[in-house]
Amino acid sequence: LSIKIREGIKFTDGTDLDAEDVAFTLGAIMDPEYTGARASSLRDVESIEVVDKYNLNIHLKKPSAPLLTNINYGILSKEAFEGYSIADMEKAPASMDKPVGAGPYKLKEYVRGQYVVLERNPDWFMSEHYGGAPFIETLTYKIIPDSQTALAALQNGEIDRLTPEASDVAMLETQFKDKLTAYYWDRNGFGYMTLNNSKAPLDDKRVRQALTLGLDRQAIITGVLENRATIPPGPIPPISWAFDESIQVQQRDVAKAKQLLEEAGFVMNESTGIYERDGQPLKLTFYAGAGATTTEAIGAIARSSWKEIGVDLDVQMIDFNAMMDNYVAPGKFDVTFSAFSLGLDPDSMYNLFHSSAGRPDANGNVNGFNRARFYNDRVDELLEKAREEFDPAKRKEYYSEFQRIIVDEAPVIMIYSNIYTDFVNSRVKGVVNMPGYGATSDYIYRWYINEK
Repeated sequence: LSIKIREGIKFTDGTDLDAEDVAFTLGAIMDPEYTGARASSLRDVESIEVVDKYNLNIHLKKPSAPLLTNINYGILSKEAFEGYSIADMEKAPASMDKPVGAGPYKLKEYVRGQYVVLERNPDWFMSEHYGGAPFIETLTYKIIPDSQTALAALQNGEIDRLTPEASDVAMLETQFKDKLTAYYWDRNGFGYMTLNNSKAPLDDKRVRQALTLGLDRQAIITGVLENRATIPPGPIPPISWAFDESIQVQQRDVAKAKQLLEEAGFVMNESTGIYERDGQPLKLTFYAGAGATTTEAIGAIARSSWKEIGVDLDVQMIDFNAMMDNYVAPGKFDVTFSAFSLGLDPDSMYNLFHSSAGRPDANGNVNGFNRARFYNDRVDELLEKAREEFDPAKRKEYYSEFQRIIVDEAPVIMIYSNIYTDFVNSRVKGVVNMPGYGATSDYIYRWYINEK
């Protein structure tokens, strides 16, 4: 694949963006020292050849249908990371405190844990194409971990845009309809429970199937998400062309769930109502980030519905970063809540379910999206074949079999594909409601303020 870089693009530090920067960005993802979640996206690339300042060639090991999607990354400045190894890139000032980009805005001020202020980039290379520089001079992103605090900030005009918890949407629609504009969009993704497939008893498919059948997902849809969501039949949502319409939603079945647990060797303790095996009660811990009321409510429903099938669930709401670092990444968890958004191509399933995205690093941490530590040779094969195949019909066949395996193996529990609602202060105009993404800041350079 030959790529020509547009000439005249400047990074926000005034340096040129050229082929060396593109090669550096893609090369960083391909580097063995890179252990981030996107490491699997460029496994089909053999090498990157810089031809001259504005041209480069990408050489492939084998055909790659999703290549154009998988190389669609923001470009890093090679110069800004000079002197840092790939493993130490996050220590570079450009990784956090002094980022260097080439977009419509650049960093003006950043206070950790509080806010980020961006200012208009006068050298943005797309200004001419869009008829001028961004309309809004400065943007402030406030960091508000607690959803109810964020809601109050939207209501009192402290912030201008928010995607609230589903339980707050109806109230905002009715009580703030003169102040806020609602933008509705179907999410190309899902919320799900990650089950630790490498840890007993969740290493037994029958236990995972029992938890899936025992979870009252409809109660979550109705009681938590106020019917602004649907239960996904499988890992690829209906909005995708690769969705297999023959796969049906598994309805709750308490009797079948108990039967599966008994087949897995568990015996009911009639005095406690909890299944046991080898004298040990079937007790699991659910970790989720503190401050997320929706996730906390999901945990409460999981606890009550799994108790009906003889499973004791302990719900722990803790700091999100601490949860990821101390429990999820090192595999010291049973169940956690996750969310995943698909790209334009279903190849994003590779990042979620391929074995390579769930292998621990030297420290025992999984840095990819396959935090379930689900390893299945046939799934790997199907995802690899789908990546190499250019015929859409054949690709769909591979993805159909993949979906059926995931439903049967139940490495995760699909809970909902929701209808998101973004609320924006009505004084803000020019907002683009992108299908699958909503009132995204991708087009924020066209937003403007109408004070009339």
